[in-house]
Order: sequence, then structure tokens, then C-alpha cells
Amino acid sequence: MNPGAESVGPDLGLTTILAAISLIAVWIPLWRGMRLCLQARSATSIFPEADLQRVMNSGTAAAPKGFAELFVRTFASSLNENSGDAVPTAFVMDASRQYAMNEYESNYAKLISMYANLLPPIGFIGTTSGMLILFLSMHLANASLELGALAVALTSSIFALIGFACLEGLKIRIYGRLLCCLDAATELARRESIKAAAAS
Repeated sequence: MNPGAESVGPDLGLTTILAAISLIAVWIPLWRGMRLCLQARSATSIFPEADLQRVMNSGTAAAPKGFAELFVRTFASSLNENSGDAVPTAFVMDASRQYAMNEYESNYAKLISMYANLLPPIGFIGTTSGMLILFLSMHLANASLELGALAVALTSSIFALIGFACLEGLKIRIYGRLLCCLDAATELARRESIKAAAAS
């Protein structure tokens, strides 16, 4: 019976457990960040113009379904509240847009960045843990454990960096969607305010 074959089983099991722990540690913030990205993607959808017009004219108190609707509702309610004052429409429009963007930042962008920024340190912890196991396995002269330690060190860093790049890339894409949906809502608000000014 080969004595080296007896040690391969426990070494392989230890390597598998450590690799699974490092991948789970990367997966948890990545999954939470991805879930936020999906929610942000839904909230930055461009609504049909008829729906936005209805929201602007109705002034309902229900929670807005997206940032375009939030902008239109904030703009309309601000104009109604300041109808007696000489507040420029462009100022109200800019303030409403800034309010919607601040809501996006606080509810989505900052949280996605927090989860993304967690990933590189987690990958670094996995790398240093793998290197520690590698040094121990070199001291014990165990080739299979050395290979497993290298695998843990590399996989944790690679998955953490890929996850970081994915979350940051999605955040950039969602920010572009936010600008598009707010541009569409701003154009509608501008046309409606011109119509209201012409009617009065």
C-alpha cells in the first residue's frame, strides 16, 4: 500500500474546505451587491410618457415606482407649493433632478460601492491564508497540500477581483440608465411647464 496515498485524502478535503470558505466569503457581498444592482436597474427604467404625464397631473401620494416618476412627482408638487411665489421653473426642475439623484446615491450607488469595496480585502485575506497554508505545507514537505494552498490563494483573489469589476461595471451602467430616465422625465416636465405658462 502506498503511504503517500493515505495523506492525499485529508489534504484534498482540507483544500476543498478552504477553497469553499474563500468562495463563500466572496459570494456573500457579491450576491448582495448584485441584488441591489437588479433593484436599481428596475428603478431606473424609462416609463412611458403617458404614465409620467398622468403622475404629473394626478399628484397621487403612492410611493413612486422609479426615479423618473420620483422626479416628475417632486417637480409637480414643488411647482404647486410655490405657485404664489416667483420661483423660476428651471430652478425647481434642477432641484427636483438633484433630489432624485441624491435618492439614487443613498439607496443604491453607495451601497453597491460598499459591497464592491469589500471584495478586494476578502480576496487578500484568502490569498494570505493560502500563502500561510503553503508555507506550512512546505515545512511538512506535502506536495498535495502545497498545490491546494496555491489554489486557495489564487481563486480567492481572482473571484474577488472579478466580482469587484462586475459590481463597479454594473454601477456605471445603471448610472447611465438613471441619466437617461431623468433626461426623458426632464424633457416632459419642460414641455408641460411651457404649456402651462402659455395657457396662463
